[in-house]
Amino acid sequence: MTDVTTTPNSVTELQLVKVARELAMDIHPLETILKTHGITPTAWESLQNNTRFQRILSSEIEAWASAANTAERVRLKSLSFVEEALPEFYARAHDAKEALSAKVEVLKTVARFAGVGVAATEAGFVGERFSVTINMGQGPDAPQLRIDKAVTATVPPMLEGEAV
Repeated sequence: MTDVTTTPNSVTELQLVKVARELAMDIHPLETILKTHGITPTAWESLQNNTRFQRILSSEIEAWASAANTAERVRLKSLSFVEEALPEFYARAHDAKEALSAKVEVLKTVARFAGVGVAATEAGFVGERFSVTINMGQGPDAPQLRIDKAVTATVPPMLEGEAV
């Protein structure tokens, strides 16, 4: 493999990171990922030998596979699975040959996925929280300082820009 350090002009740094992340996640086929991000077959050929892209991909694979990321992997793969099943759910709910009880179960399931008719905690969409308790002494009457905040973003924002 040749040591290529230049990136095809048609591929931005943000595209490199996004493609690497999706490849690391291994949820969608390569063709789908490349099409989604507008990567041509020629650009892909060049990227495969690009050392910068290889480092980004290696980093994304390591981050995705880390033990600390297990819950996020399961959540994203589950959501992908659900999304792929929705067309079949739709077809079966509208199929006159399906039993009414099966249609009702499909509708209940899809409604639960969408959070319709259930509290967010019942639907399984509980936000993450950050909590710190500092004990200011000993004993049951000792004062405590408690910080409890909801975490609104699970993924840090992507930084965009050009190297100067």
